[in-house]
Amino acid sequence: MSAGSVAARRIRTVAATAVVTAVAGAAFVPATAVAADKAGGHALKMTLGAPTPTGPLKRGGATESMILTVANSSDKAQDFSAWLPGTPDGPSPVLKDSIVFDVTAVDAPATKSAVGRQDGSFQGLFFPATGNAASTFSIPAKTEYTWKVTLGLGASYPTNDGDFTLTAGRLIGDTDDDPSRNTQVFKTDPAITPGKLNVAWEQKTGAVARPGQRAELVLNATATGPGEFPAELERTVSAQQFRDGAGNPDFVLEAEVDGKIVKLKESNDSEWELPAMAKGFGSAKGTESIKLYLSLGKKSDIKKDTVVPLEALFSMADSWGFNGAQTKVKAGPALVTPPSGTPSTSPSASASASASASPSVSASGSAATTTGGTTGGTTNTTSTTGSLAATGSGGGALYGGLAAVLLAVGGAAAWFGTRRRRTTRV
Repeated sequence: MSAGSVAARRIRTVAATAVVTAVAGAAFVPATAVAADKAGGHALKMTLGAPTPTGPLKRGGATESMILTVANSSDKAQDFSAWLPGTPDGPSPVLKDSIVFDVTAVDAPATKSAVGRQDGSFQGLFFPATGNAASTFSIPAKTEYTWKVTLGLGASYPTNDGDFTLTAGRLIGDTDDDPSRNTQVFKTDPAITPGKLNVAWEQKTGAVARPGQRAELVLNATATGPGEFPAELERTVSAQQFRDGAGNPDFVLEAEVDGKIVKLKESNDSEWELPAMAKGFGSAKGTESIKLYLSLGKKSDIKKDTVVPLEALFSMADSWGFNGAQTKVKAGPALVTPPSGTPSTSPSASASASASASPSVSASGSAATTTGGTTGGTTNTTSTTGSLAATGSGGGALYGGLAAVLLAVGGAAAWFGTRRRRTTRV
């Protein structure tokens, strides 16, 4: 399973008329808010020039600059605003200070710039200095505005990421912003061939989660390629896609930590935080595995055997769910053994013959497990089966800018940013 499909349920469809969102001056823009239009027929034309000086960018080194031009060919003033989202080539999202970014006016009104982040994606923004991140420029008829865009790599730019791609796109305005004319790829030094973060599940064949009975799983993570992740990796397991029952499956998830089985506390309904993986995870660390045990509690309303979708999501800093994998686990109610040794009487068919009793014994081979909880429960231990895995390469491109959007009355944009919070960790 691809990393994109793992996060598909997190993505909200955004209307083409949507603009941007922000809070407290930090901007958040939906990646799907602006679709490329056919060339021609637009009042405004935007062009992002080539960077100078040319050459690869070094972490913590010199920056490069480009000229962004917006020309108004119409006979009336046009409102305009834009953003410059960026994506690293590699498995790691960029941290907040991984990119150096600035926009200054060359032949345009005084300008301010900011870096917005939504689910950890890089979003460069600029706006009139007299306003805020929701403000727009008004470009007079037959006039061209220009800005200088500066970009560099911070010292924390991930060592397992390679080139960085920056694209200029419109937010508001009748603008031709063809990506082929508004995209620049910045090479990095040292140059690398990025690897991937591979996430996969293992589970026991025939394992069924029940009250007092655990289904055993293993969550594995392996990195390939050079470099390492610059911060700890947080892992979330969710069963929120489960829809059977009356709404109270009462899932219980346990993890093996330091040789002991520990019950995990829910951070949200049917969602748990696993112990984080330490900063610096890379291919040299090998496979990071954690054993997990799913069972049902006493209050579970699951009445028949069913299938539970489980999702593992990996996050780093404010980059939530940039990679992950899915699997399915069988679950059902407690097994009940019928009483054994029940006699049955077979009377003689002849009226003159004496009756004889022929006892018939029936018994179930299934063990009765009616206790709730998992501490004293049993664990399925049969052979392993395959897993549904996801790999991550360029995770920021997949998950950047997944914000809800409000289109303000009268053309003003109200900005709001949303981000899942993980408040509990074992």
